[in-house]
Amino acid sequence: MAVYNYPEGFTAHTIPAQVTTERYALVIDTPNPLQRLTLFVLMMNPSVADATHSDMTVNTLLTNLGERYKQVIIVNTTPIVETKSENLKAHSSQIAQRLLANQKSIAKQIQAAGHFHFLVATGNIQDGVNSKAYVDLMDYIKTHTVGDAWYTVGLTQQGYAGHPTRRPKEEVQNLKHIVQADAQWHFRLG
Repeated sequence: MAVYNYPEGFTAHTIPAQVTTERYALVIDTPNPLQRLTLFVLMMNPSVADATHSDMTVNTLLTNLGERYKQVIIVNTTPIVETKSENLKAHSSQIAQRLLANQKSIAKQIQAAGHFHFLVATGNIQDGVNSKAYVDLMDYIKTHTVGDAWYTVGLTQQGYAGHPTRRPKEEVQNLKHIVQADAQWHFRLG
């Protein structure tokens, strides 16, 4: 797996500080601390990004959107570090066990972020693997983020919010406003 440096001016820390098999949040300070908003990002699962090294997905977000915000906070439907989301099924029991801890950590990050743009960037949710975690997190986040705008880089064919990697630069730079389409948190453009 390729390891990337953070773009110049961006610094990061993780929660917990020493990432092992779990990462609850990746908090990135941008070179523009006077910006008004934070970009709060929900993705599927953490990969290799930590306090010293980034990854392709994180750098895609930072180079295309990062300078618009004072901070970028990345959380995931599951805190289990797994570079390939197709391997999450092997971690189903860990995902279920960590759901409450993940939700509490995200709640702290929501409070710390204040007013933010919420980018949902999970890609397709895996039924029976992280679908419960996803729905529970989205329900929780909805009740705690009144008035904040919800965005995506695009929708998948299944109606989930698209993942930013390998999307055209124009799609990542021009976020689309979305609204909840059903109780399972599929979306439609809004």
